[in-house]
Amino acid sequence: MPLLKPKSFALAIATAAILFCLNAISSPLSQPAAAHQVEISNEVGGTLHIEPDDNPRAGEEVLAWVALTRRGGETIQLAECDCQLTVYTQPRQPDSEPILSPTLSAVASEGYQGIPGADITFPTVGLYTLAISGNPKQADDFSPFELAFDVTVAAGQSQSESSAESAAVPPSAEITDPDTSAPETVASDAIEAPDTVTDDEVSDAGQWPILILLLGGVVIGAISFLAIRQR
Repeated sequence: MPLLKPKSFALAIATAAILFCLNAISSPLSQPAAAHQVEISNEVGGTLHIEPDDNPRAGEEVLAWVALTRRGGETIQLAECDCQLTVYTQPRQPDSEPILSPTLSAVASEGYQGIPGADITFPTVGLYTLAISGNPKQADDFSPFELAFDVTVAAGQSQSESSAESAAVPPSAEITDPDTSAPETVASDAIEAPDTVTDDEVSDAGQWPILILLLGGVVIGAISFLAIRQR
């Protein structure tokens, strides 16, 4: 097998470095938002989207809508469906009662018109089931259906701030003996609250390896390019 000439070898290294940089640039530095969920029941399909990025947070109101389609891809509007939306905590049991039953309204979004949607505020962090069921208002328009979607709810900003404030404030000391003249030393006052790691800090930490690799690729490409020109 013939060996590559120094100039050809340097050119190959430069090309590989450039391709690596392009791939690193095209890759997102942050975790992409979750894709819309799709479920099918009988002849009806449903696509769930929670505005704006399918990542609801506890205590924060979000708009959730379901694009319903019948066989053939035609949209089922809320005006054509007796639909009901319910929210359950997981694990959902057959006899579980919904914690929320939001009122549906017609929503226009992402090219859909008149699809069912509702404003929802998930109370706490955790896993939920968002279920939508419906019957046609016009007989034989489509089959009755029930679609269930899994939803993961993260901590809201207000909850994160409350947790940080609670951790920063030490518990107050209770005086049990009012006749004691010497002040008591509260050990908890000397304990500093642990630092709260925010999502931005975690995201920044995860970006450093990518940035280091990107910088290394640029340096290798530049050195190889200079070597080619000198030859």
